[in-house]
Amino acid sequence: MVFSSYVFAFAFLPLTLILYFSLAHFRLYALQKWVLVAASLFFYGYFRVEYLLIICSSIIVNYLLALVIQKYGNKLSCIIGVLFNIGILGYFKYYDFFVDNLNTVFGLEIPLKHLLLPLGISFFTFQQLSFLISVYKKEEQVSDFVSYASFVLFFPQLVAGPIVLYSEMIPQFNDKNNLHCNPDNIATGFYMFTLGLFKKLVVADSLAVVSTAGFALNGYTAAASWVTMLTYAFQLYFDFSGYSDMAIGLGRMFNINLPLNFDSPYKSAGIGEFWRRWHITLGRAIRSYIYFPMGGSRKGKVRTYLNLVFSFIVSGFWHGAAWTFILWGFLHGVLCALEKLFEKQWSKIPHILRVGMTFLAVSMLFVIFNASSVGKAVDIIRGLVNIGDLGIWQVGGLMADGIIGIPVKIGSLLIYGVLLLLGFVVFGCRNVSQLTKSAKPTTRSAILIAVMFVLCVVHMSRGAVFIYFNF
Repeated sequence: MVFSSYVFAFAFLPLTLILYFSLAHFRLYALQKWVLVAASLFFYGYFRVEYLLIICSSIIVNYLLALVIQKYGNKLSCIIGVLFNIGILGYFKYYDFFVDNLNTVFGLEIPLKHLLLPLGISFFTFQQLSFLISVYKKEEQVSDFVSYASFVLFFPQLVAGPIVLYSEMIPQFNDKNNLHCNPDNIATGFYMFTLGLFKKLVVADSLAVVSTAGFALNGYTAAASWVTMLTYAFQLYFDFSGYSDMAIGLGRMFNINLPLNFDSPYKSAGIGEFWRRWHITLGRAIRSYIYFPMGGSRKGKVRTYLNLVFSFIVSGFWHGAAWTFILWGFLHGVLCALEKLFEKQWSKIPHILRVGMTFLAVSMLFVIFNASSVGKAVDIIRGLVNIGDLGIWQVGGLMADGIIGIPVKIGSLLIYGVLLLLGFVVFGCRNVSQLTKSAKPTTRSAILIAVMFVLCVVHMSRGAVFIYFNF
């Protein structure tokens, strides 16, 4: 089940809200967590029933390991927990990658398993792994099983984040004030959910028509490369930040505050700043469990740069089992290291130029992120400077699958116009979190949200999943 589906918006969500808060009305507080766990399991199993066995086994084993770690505090139990989680993730997500590379390098013929990747496995595994480490460090105390299951399974953030901490969630689940229906939070949550839904269905899925066609081309004019790169950069942002907005909005409906995951990242004036604004909760986890344990910036400049690069390689590999993701992470790490190395010189460049250069670098690296191979990414990036073949009026052909019969020149103008509009929105407007904080309930805003929601309902038939569901 996805947020952007009829069954979620008109059946699952309202029924879950009604049942959850009805129990509070009758002071059946103990049952509320069980209802939330059951609803989340139904939500997750709706994709594929087979997923349930994997996630339930993971939750039970991790909970038992946490109890052992808390009781005995020995390092061996923590190591077993780390290996268990890495083993599950490695088997389902990376087995074929390693076997395929072994076959290529050594001429072997080990068969690939083509395993079904459980949705959100990178997210819920990382979340539980961080919890075990926190218990070992005595930063967290294990509570009852249903609270732990709620922490892992809470459906708004289950399959694509934000990646939450145990300490962020359990106090909110246990606060009796949060167990009762709050009309203001329902309204605010619906506001955020609708804006996120609009970003996904109306903006991101429309851009996907052009970006998908662009990545499928065999040759690239300069215009085709630029349009492919920019449409994907905007598509990924509106898709993933839209999901995060929906998740945070849904959490708010249940009186749960999920952490901010995007803070206008394309306004960043450097790669380091970009990663403090993009997928914020992943960056927090990488810093806490990879970068800082390796020494962070405390072991000298060279070690700092190596720690940065390695942390970003891990981040890239976390996203997917392909050399393109590893290269993407490596290059982000290199750029971060270079930014630190030339910090004084970089700071002297006018702010607007630094923002533009950062956006260009990030967009180019997203080409590597999405390309089917490194060679494909090189073709697209090389096309950016193909001044011998500009192809300015040919890019309208990328819309062939989306708008049948539109003249290519008109399509080209439409694409350029949309990119300019999105550039204005991304660089010149407030994000959903900022809009929510300053929003005041008025008839005008209610009508606007209602119109946006209706437009989203019209687009729900597309049925496109979120990009980060693949990770």
